[in-house]
Amino acid sequence: MKDHLLDIVQLSLGSSPEDMLHEVLATCIELSGASGGSILGEEGPFLQFLFSDVPELIGRSVPHHSIAGMTMNEGRIVYTYAPTDKRHYKGVETLAGKATRFLLSIPIPSIHRTSDATRKRKHAGALQLLFEHNVCPSVKADSYPVEFEVETFRTLRWVGLPLDDLFRILPLVAFALEVMRLRQTSYQVIHELKNKLISGQSWLNCLKDDLRQQSAALAEDATISGDFEICESSLREGSELAKTYLQLTKLYEPKFAPADLNAVLRETAASVTALAQDMKLDRFRVELDLAPGLEPRDLDAGQLKMAFFNLCKNAVEALAQHGVTQPVIRIESGLVANRLTVCIADNGPGMPRDIANYLFVPFKTKKEGGTGLGLTITKKIVDVHGGSIRCETGPDGTRFRIEL
Repeated sequence: MKDHLLDIVQLSLGSSPEDMLHEVLATCIELSGASGGSILGEEGPFLQFLFSDVPELIGRSVPHHSIAGMTMNEGRIVYTYAPTDKRHYKGVETLAGKATRFLLSIPIPSIHRTSDATRKRKHAGALQLLFEHNVCPSVKADSYPVEFEVETFRTLRWVGLPLDDLFRILPLVAFALEVMRLRQTSYQVIHELKNKLISGQSWLNCLKDDLRQQSAALAEDATISGDFEICESSLREGSELAKTYLQLTKLYEPKFAPADLNAVLRETAASVTALAQDMKLDRFRVELDLAPGLEPRDLDAGQLKMAFFNLCKNAVEALAQHGVTQPVIRIESGLVANRLTVCIADNGPGMPRDIANYLFVPFKTKKEGGTGLGLTITKKIVDVHGGSIRCETGPDGTRFRIEL
């Protein structure tokens, strides 16, 4: 069990909540000796199969008067022989391609509590485990369904069912479900906010045109023009912040495939060179020192290029800001203890300590017009790959060292 918990915790730190819940469900099925199982949660007026060992069930809905609904709404554990229980939603059997026999439905406690005087715990969903045989000989579940309070349930004799281990896992399930809901809610809110800001920019342009038609003199007034510029800048920065945040939320769904790290770094170098040319950064060059013979690894090449480009873009802007006479960015790759390594360095004057200490903290930026999310996104991409990133800075330049 200790190994299982360590695996789950590592997944919670370095991957998506979906990956974590897939692992949790597989662990629950393995520990209990069940023939299958699912995690259900609330989606509008229905309960939905969020995760299942049967892929065809994922995304399917069941009504609240089902066994899962009873479990979640009443907070009671249900153990039943499904063929004789009228609450069993038989539509899932067609999709699963097999009949459900003994079903154990356990409420997943929410991380929230109700505000009433009873302080009764809410429930985030239901964990359902399926068994071919009765795993509790003292309960005649094949004759009638049985419902338990959680504490009563844990006092019964269950054959091969590690109850304590299952209940240790449930809070992790609740946490991952909450992260999923918060992510989805924030995505929807920020997406709508982004649309409103873009709309505001359009209407501001219309207002400028109307003003120009009514009075060319007012449109050219320095104070009024300055006010318009401030409004445009605020709307543009707000829109960019919203788009960047939406970009960050999508990083929970990486697409891994065999990829050549050196090819990703060459593409990054080409993009950075084009950026420097566009910024008219004189005498700029990129030095590549790529280790030969690196085997393809399962990576999200697109996201990694985004991460590397973020680091290089910051370096180019710093080199330009400080007027470095022969600006250089050096990109290296390597292999240490079977881990891919990347180093991205510049020859600028380094960063002040008050900036270097908060590089990966969201919204902490000293750059005018910046969102403070660029390096947060970079770190998240590295985290999703199970890697690490650290920064070294001094008067001879700044270096980011990455392991994957």
